[in-house]
Amino acid sequence: MQNIVGSTTTASNGDNNNFSLQHSNGNTTTSPYEGNYQVDISSTNFELESITSSYTGLVRIYRLLYVAEHCLALRNEAFLASLKYLQETHFTNLYKQILDEIKKQNISLPNDFDTAWYERTQRNYIHKLEKLDTDLRNFRTNSIKDSIRRGHDDLGDHYLDAGDFFNAVRCYVRSRDYCVTPRHMITMCMNVIKASFYMQNWSNVLSYVNKAEQAIESLETTAKSTTTTPTMVNSMEVSNTSTTVTSDAVLISRLKVYAGIAELATKRYKLAARHFLSVSFEHCSNHFQDLISPQTLIQYVCLCSLATFERSEIHRLILMSINMKQYLELEPSIRDIFHKFYDTSYSSCLAIMSQVESIFALDQFLAPNLRALYYEIRHRIIITYFLPYKNASMTTMANQLNTTIDILEDELVHLIRSGKIKARIDSKNKILYVADTDQRWYAYQHALTITKQSEKLSRALLLRSAIIKANLTVRDESISIRSPNNNNNNASRRQIVPNVAGSMIMDTDELSDEGAM
Repeated sequence: MQNIVGSTTTASNGDNNNFSLQHSNGNTTTSPYEGNYQVDISSTNFELESITSSYTGLVRIYRLLYVAEHCLALRNEAFLASLKYLQETHFTNLYKQILDEIKKQNISLPNDFDTAWYERTQRNYIHKLEKLDTDLRNFRTNSIKDSIRRGHDDLGDHYLDAGDFFNAVRCYVRSRDYCVTPRHMITMCMNVIKASFYMQNWSNVLSYVNKAEQAIESLETTAKSTTTTPTMVNSMEVSNTSTTVTSDAVLISRLKVYAGIAELATKRYKLAARHFLSVSFEHCSNHFQDLISPQTLIQYVCLCSLATFERSEIHRLILMSINMKQYLELEPSIRDIFHKFYDTSYSSCLAIMSQVESIFALDQFLAPNLRALYYEIRHRIIITYFLPYKNASMTTMANQLNTTIDILEDELVHLIRSGKIKARIDSKNKILYVADTDQRWYAYQHALTITKQSEKLSRALLLRSAIIKANLTVRDESISIRSPNNNNNNASRRQIVPNVAGSMIMDTDELSDEGAM
């Protein structure tokens, strides 16, 4: 089972292009959602239809395979569904692996199963590949740049449909030399991002997201500079301009999704949340079925923002956002988590998070980060809970946070050692005390620092005043060394003009030289 999903996207030509669903980012916290873990969904309302009806393309297949690997209750259904959707592609290598696994698990195949699909699709793939390769050679012979670019794109699309992501990226990148407009560059970047996304090459995704955004900005600047006066614009031009603006807005939202997933996978949660918050609900619900669903996006926003945002930011950017409210309407549990967290009902918030944890664990991008995100959210809750108190009963805290005293004590020790909480633990009486701080000592140290800064500034001002009063000239010796023949013409760039107090220019080091006094 692990071998099937772990190597699902190995290309048919043998290249190592696997879409590994397991992440190894060196996190010091060992996550239970790594490796061959199993999820119990008996207490949830999770169904495969939430994937099959919300996604299309390879993303739908990979999500089904991830569920098949980590949820025994849905394994058979997920395998059969993924096998069905694979017949819409040329991904014969993955098709054969899944079919072998189905036979190994003794899963009954449907009555209308097409036994000849594999051989027929393999022949069609090779035939189309040869045709596209021949067309590309002809385009190169004719030296038509736009035809060559489209030939590379068509070949890359064919490789992508067959799961050969490495060769797909290579074809897309080669088309860059034949891009003559910013629109061509945007198309090339989007193609590379898509293939790199399937390869989980996150650095490549982020790099080309930046390039695509720059190309879109260049396109917008060019459009603004060439805009004619309103009296010269007809209705057809206005309609075309409006369509182009809408298309660019959809592209920008798509780029934000790619960047957000890449940041999430590389454990930069705050940046991920910022990207996801920029995605329009209308674009996500109508145009991104091959990438992400609105329900999944708000789940990402929930965990990433709770782990990194302040309460004021959550209220301003999420709870009061008209765009985010549309997402929250689709996921009542996520909406409740946000409201309970903001209202400091931490016990209810953590209880809901515990209920939906198994659903989060069936997401291939959330699962490897789930434990780290949950820990960070709990730590922020503990810090916020203890903030207004001088001492707190650990028994009461454990009840409020839905945990045991021993686990809470371990978390408090970690927070104290990391400097996030300045407190001491009475292990015998199970009481947390604020660490004693000498406020008079801190005030005295602050006063001394301000005094030294004021003294340094006063000395510099007195030195400047004395130099101006004496009409002194400060010469730059380096200029004299470099240009010995021009000493008369360019005596100094730091010359003081007599009787003009504001004309003197001096180095900060010279002004602050206490010895000059």
